[in-house]
Amino acid sequence: MKTGDLRGYLSIATATLFWGFSATIAKFLFKHEVDLLTLVQMRSTLSFVVLFLILFALKREYVKISKSDIPRFALLGVIGIAGSNFTYYFTLNQINVATAIIMQYTAPVLVVLYAVLSGSERVTPVKIISTILSLVGCSLVVRIFDFQFLNLSKIGVISGVASALCWAFFNIYGKRISSRYNIWTNLTFGLMFAGLFWLFFNPPWKIFNSGYTLNDWLIFFAFAMISVLIPYFFYFNGLKHILSSSAIITSTLEPVIAIVSAWIIVGEKLSLIQIVGSVLVLKSVVLLQIKRETS
Repeated sequence: MKTGDLRGYLSIATATLFWGFSATIAKFLFKHEVDLLTLVQMRSTLSFVVLFLILFALKREYVKISKSDIPRFALLGVIGIAGSNFTYYFTLNQINVATAIIMQYTAPVLVVLYAVLSGSERVTPVKIISTILSLVGCSLVVRIFDFQFLNLSKIGVISGVASALCWAFFNIYGKRISSRYNIWTNLTFGLMFAGLFWLFFNPPWKIFNSGYTLNDWLIFFAFAMISVLIPYFFYFNGLKHILSSSAIITSTLEPVIAIVSAWIIVGEKLSLIQIVGSVLVLKSVVLLQIKRETS
């Protein structure tokens, strides 16, 4: 393995480490009565502020967009970022970490299904097998075949499906915009519009009147950094050295880290059937990316 490849894989692995732990940290915060909406809002808003200031100081050309593209970035921010963030963390709040993150990990399969239905990619046996693996795996994770499913939060399952759909949209629509702008520009303005969107539901005066302490604000800031900016920095840096398909395969470490850390920190355990389901979903993602890379 070349030094550059090794650096790339290590960077992607580091990003997944932060993303995986951030899921467990969010679950821990919810258990300690941290408001979900405020956490999601601060995640986007604080990340945007810090990222914008850094780019404005170092790469000012990255914070310039055409006025005609504002609606596109607004759509990316509202559905792709605000939508996927809220539904994902809402799912985390309703059901266990493993189920939430595995449900969102069906998004790559949804992206491929969209490509097939839109005619940009053809149907292949690998895509059919990956879709089946993903659906069966997700069904096992939520234990749809057993009575335990009846005890699972139905709204949590619905929001889990929504999080996968929103994340698939982020990948599909973000790819359209990325041909015209730097990837940091996409993230910056996506976060900006996500933050602006949440202001309609949780305006500044309501936040400041909520009585949050300095310690609370430090928690919001730290969570934004470890769940957005730090992992994205490592992820984008890794993409400079390895193929995006290899990066996606490596990033399947994220749910593994999330599941193990949730077991250690918040005491969430999986049954054998759920572990098998998780492996099937991740297998479907890996299978798709290996096929794309060899193509």
